[in-house]
Amino acid sequence: KKRDWLLRFATGYYYQPPFYRELRRLDGTLNPNLKAQKSIHFVFGGDLFFKAWNRPFKFTGEAYYKHLDNMIPYVVDNVRIRYLAENSSQGYATGIDTRVNGEFIQGIESWLNFSLLQTKERIYFTDDDGNEQLSDWLRRPTDQRVNFSILFQDELPSNPSYKLNLSLVYGGRVPFFFDGNNREKGGFTIPPYRRVDIGFSKVLVETGSHKRPTWMKNAESLWMSLEVFNLLQVNNTISYVLVKDFQNNVFGVPNYLTGRRLNLRFILKI
Repeated sequence: KKRDWLLRFATGYYYQPPFYRELRRLDGTLNPNLKAQKSIHFVFGGDLFFKAWNRPFKFTGEAYYKHLDNMIPYVVDNVRIRYLAENSSQGYATGIDTRVNGEFIQGIESWLNFSLLQTKERIYFTDDDGNEQLSDWLRRPTDQRVNFSILFQDELPSNPSYKLNLSLVYGGRVPFFFDGNNREKGGFTIPPYRRVDIGFSKVLVETGSHKRPTWMKNAESLWMSLEVFNLLQVNNTISYVLVKDFQNNVFGVPNYLTGRRLNLRFILKI
């Protein structure tokens, strides 16, 4: 059988003028001579449409490479991004993105994502003797090598008004650098990101229902859902607060993202 492929290729040369936050140095002064960051992109991808269990599915895949120049290095300070306000970095980003989505359960769409990424840069800096140096290849703060996620939805066969959705996310380790004055050096590594969400929903009233209250005569449907975010109560680290001891050793105290949360919603469609 012929495979139903849709292939595409794209390329582009991009200039991104600096914003105010990028113009501002670590000491608060502005650099009015900052140039636009540049990148040239190459993206090749395709969509494959196929059937499994007599139901439609779609596979999407893309491979890309980006050459980056005139970049402005930055660090994460607590939960704030601080730019060095200098066009002192050059680098690249390359990887693949894949996705499969379709009706694993008939009539309900689910999906699965998998991505690989590598992005690095080299930074020009001035050493203690006042000489300009070029660093080794450093991982950029967004260099998350592996990313994997699933959204699975289901319903009760005997009563489709009861539905369930389950979401799983895994993100690989990312680097965390000490501060702007030491951006050309290695720092900490943030542990992998892990999260599980689960949700339950029920259609209380819908079009054609015989038990529609008077005040809902013009409404299409009424839903109720209960969601549990971060079901496993994983302490995901977003950044570190750097602390020095009396011997000048640096320790990182982690800042954690939100823990487990409950969310109750009512959705009225008119």
